Amino acid sequence: MAGYMLLYKRYVKKYSDAIEYTRQYLEKTAAMNPSGLHPWNLPEHRMNHTLLVLKYSFLLAKNRKVNLDVIALSAILHDIATFSSGRKEHAEEGAKVAEEYLRKHDYPDNLVHEVVHSIRAHVGPLAFRPRSDEAKILQDADTFDKVGALGVTTFLLHCGNKKMLPEQALAELKKEMPRRLKWCYRTMNFPQGKRMIGEGCNYAREFIRRLENEAHILEP
Repeated sequence: MAGYMLLYKRYVKKYSDAIEYTRQYLEKTAAMNPSGLHPWNLPEHRMNHTLLVLKYSFLLAKNRKVNLDVIALSAILHDIATFSSGRKEHAEEGAKVAEEYLRKHDYPDNLVHEVVHSIRAHVGPLAFRPRSDEAKILQDADTFDKVGALGVTTFLLHCGNKKMLPEQALAELKKEMPRRLKWCYRTMNFPQGKRMIGEGCNYAREFIRRLENEAHILEP
């Protein structure tokens, strides 16, 4: 098993209480989100995203001199305020919720400060400049499942919820995905992140090309 997966399993066990707290908080606050059509608005989907970010964070943290406790807790708590605040405010509000949780459970001040900073900065370097490698790792890890197979799948689920036909979904993909891919690549902090995003971009472009070719069959 890859080294980062061993770290992932170890810290999932170590911080199982924080994971369960996040899961319950998302479920409790999901009803506060007025737009329920997008898959991102399901608490189960957001929790899956959280665990993927945790996994990707350890992939990036491997062989780096970083605080793995900060890495783990930042990833677990980074999107906790998704439903209890507006999209643009969720990082700031999430940092507050995370700080309250960590202080309630007597985590040391230096760890709390670093986790809070990482969560506040995770929306991306174009919005908030990270001051630590831990914060940069969270930024990059948070972007990974927005591209590649998972990113395309989520986008198409959203199109399906809007009752789009395949050719309509293709038009939306062609309009939105290139812009998103460019933004994702541009905001990566680490070369490894850029390589991974590049692979995801290639997958998405190839998917669009193949779907476009097959969609011609539907034309009258």
